[in-house]
Amino acid sequence: MEAILKKKTFSPNTERVYASIIKRLGKLDFKFPDKKIEKVDYIKEFFEKNGLDKASTRLDMLNVIIVLRTIEELPVDKLKDYRGNLFQERLNKNVEKLNTLKETLMSATEYREELMKAFEAGEWKKFIVGYLMLSYGVRNKDVDVEVVKDKKEMTDPKQNYIFVRGKKATWVRNDYKTVKKYGVKTEVITDPEFIKAVKAHGVGRLFPEGKLNSKLPKLLINKMLESKVFKMIIDEAYVAKNTEEINRLSKSRGTSIATIKGFYDLNATDDVIKELA
Repeated sequence: MEAILKKKTFSPNTERVYASIIKRLGKLDFKFPDKKIEKVDYIKEFFEKNGLDKASTRLDMLNVIIVLRTIEELPVDKLKDYRGNLFQERLNKNVEKLNTLKETLMSATEYREELMKAFEAGEWKKFIVGYLMLSYGVRNKDVDVEVVKDKKEMTDPKQNYIFVRGKKATWVRNDYKTVKKYGVKTEVITDPEFIKAVKAHGVGRLFPEGKLNSKLPKLLINKMLESKVFKMIIDEAYVAKNTEEINRLSKSRGTSIATIKGFYDLNATDDVIKELA
């Protein structure tokens, strides 16, 4: 399998991931189907025999098998059908988890109340982080920002920035998970509490360089991870039947409607969460 992989050029990260999966398959004594017959039944039995119950694990392995057979110009139609079934299985399990999570998740109203407590206590970093996650549904990396006096000081193309001019704060995201797909994002924020918090924080980074992962947990409202915050605000928009808001959050986070449906919808229905034309 390693020899087949080397026949095609991939990005360093993709090649590393594929090589790791191939190594794991090898350790489990997987016999690669290198003939015309796709051997879907053998692959299913292999997964079952080795206790590979997680749909995501099976999908990762199956994807590599399909890639290798494609390189060898071997049939993959039946394998792709099986992959579709696995993908649906994963979505169904995600739905179960999300529906269970809904029963214990903090409401957006409660989150806002805690956020304002941070503002009133002068916990400026906590308020800034919580506000950005609540208002834009962003990930951790997005809130790793540096406050600067002027746009001219935004010299690092891999740094996120905030600067205030009058009654407006401009937040520029050069570095976030899906920047290669969606590009640099700029948000203009006019909320007076946010403006005050940024001014009170002053010039400088919210987190010391390289310390986001260690410092951020102390600033999270109710210890809520960004993924749960996003699920919370998607749920609020769903209950309000606000498809426009869901699309706004999809754009601001830099994630697709399909991903929101499969991984962040606590209600798991399609009528509200859909892409607007």
